[in-house]
Amino acid sequence: SEGERVKHATIYIGVLLVAIGALADRPSWAAGEADAARSLVEGSTAQPGAAAPETAMETSFYVALEGRPENDGSSAKPWPSVEHALSQVGAGNTIIVKPGIYQGPWQIRDHPASPGGPPTIIKSELKWKAVVRGGPGEGINVVDCPGIVIDGFEVSGARGDGISMNTDLGTVRNCWVHNNEHMGISSHKHRGVRIEANLIEFNGCNIQFHHGVYASGEDLTVCRNIVRHNSGYGLHLYPSTRGATVSQNLVFGHVYQSGIIVACPEGGGRNLIVHNTVVGTAGGVAIWRGDGERVATNILLSSGEVLACSADTKTVAADYNLCRPDPTRQGPQSTSADPRFVKPACGVFWLRLDSPAIGRGTPEYAPATDFWGRPLPRGKAPDLGAFVFVPCLAAEEARIGWHGWPYRFAPQGEME
Repeated sequence: SEGERVKHATIYIGVLLVAIGALADRPSWAAGEADAARSLVEGSTAQPGAAAPETAMETSFYVALEGRPENDGSSAKPWPSVEHALSQVGAGNTIIVKPGIYQGPWQIRDHPASPGGPPTIIKSELKWKAVVRGGPGEGINVVDCPGIVIDGFEVSGARGDGISMNTDLGTVRNCWVHNNEHMGISSHKHRGVRIEANLIEFNGCNIQFHHGVYASGEDLTVCRNIVRHNSGYGLHLYPSTRGATVSQNLVFGHVYQSGIIVACPEGGGRNLIVHNTVVGTAGGVAIWRGDGERVATNILLSSGEVLACSADTKTVAADYNLCRPDPTRQGPQSTSADPRFVKPACGVFWLRLDSPAIGRGTPEYAPATDFWGRPLPRGKAPDLGAFVFVPCLAAEEARIGWHGWPYRFAPQGEME
């Protein structure tokens, strides 16, 4: 009937907007496909995958492939590189990089933002349309630039790490970091670094030394990332990590190592590992020298131990996790069950209506927003894992024309 067609169309459009709004808009093999569907949501402030808004027009400057040093940095007369732009205006400004393929490496050094002042935002004008390709070392190397934000770039083909954040108080967000020779994103011995809402995949060529994220330090935040099919660990927080929050990440396809490892300093790290979905890995979560670590409200499915602790680990509070194989070293609220994902064989780890992960968490660790950055209702038991249950994502209508990539949909089977 006409009413049913309208109903189905409404459901489909809702799924399209939610799915395209996720950070992982396209797989690595689809770099050349058109972006018609994504254009439906670009510019919406409700979409967390979009690049950050400009702080103010008068403090925004532009970089483009055709830019020239003698230009004034406006949109009409852009500069040729991020490094040149910073040399002209310094930290605390927004530098917008126009679409194009830029040769790496980018060396961004010694531009600290003023404490309490605006951050230094380096962002792609269109998400993933400014591409940093190749380079003998890192693709983007940031050194001693507290308050910097790297936002919305595609970074691939570097002979070292994709993005290296060698500074306190630095942020990497909304980037697609893939097929780099060493790490996807790295940061060592720094304070207050944030790695959020990135797609990090197919990095590394050594299963022992190369990982999706390789980071350590104090007050590290790793949240809302999709980390898949990197050579070693998904998240390798080593050798000394204290006060980290690791939340709402999807980590899968690391068949030789654990999805997440957290190594603590002597005396423990008091790290928080909550609401992650770790699937298809050699191990779930590994803790070294732990004391005061909390591992809760995760979905952990692996071929080995779902929670492995080194012999010198003292206390780890682990509960409210859904695990396979059976949970060990965990509290009474942890369980072993099939989480009933929508379509795990295609990398779709959203929850079905009958999932035992729905409503099984504890409000103590309830996130304020879901994976897509939308506010969650307070006062109810949260769902386990990185993704809350969304009815329209589990509906059959959600898979009309679906071509196997869990964050991209096309109408009536058409490839976009």
